[in-house]
Amino acid sequence: MRWFPALVSNHVVDLVSRYKPEELPPALTSYISNKGHYDYQEHCEVDSDHSKFVSDEVIDRFCLVGPVEAHREKLRKLASVGVTQFNIYLMCGEEEGTLETYRKEVLPSFKT
Repeated sequence: MRWFPALVSNHVVDLVSRYKPEELPPALTSYISNKGHYDYQEHCEVDSDHSKFVSDEVIDRFCLVGPVEAHREKLRKLASVGVTQFNIYLMCGEEEGTLETYRKEVLPSFKT
């Protein structure tokens, strides 16, 4: 899962270069302080060296991982603070299964 926050770090660096860091949420920007070189030759690769700076805590912050109920719980928490959209990155090798699980077991909990 480290590849995803590593990828996102490039966008965070861009934000920090355009805005005053103190105007951005520390929960978004703090993890890039340990970021080193990003190798686009290994972009989105699971075992890329440039993703080693990403901690478990950052993965918990940026990713939905675990069993179905953990996904539901995290999505409920995000919804409670105003999040109305999320994105599924289908790069696990079981893309169809992931979508089917979301269709059957996750999303029905959120129909209004």
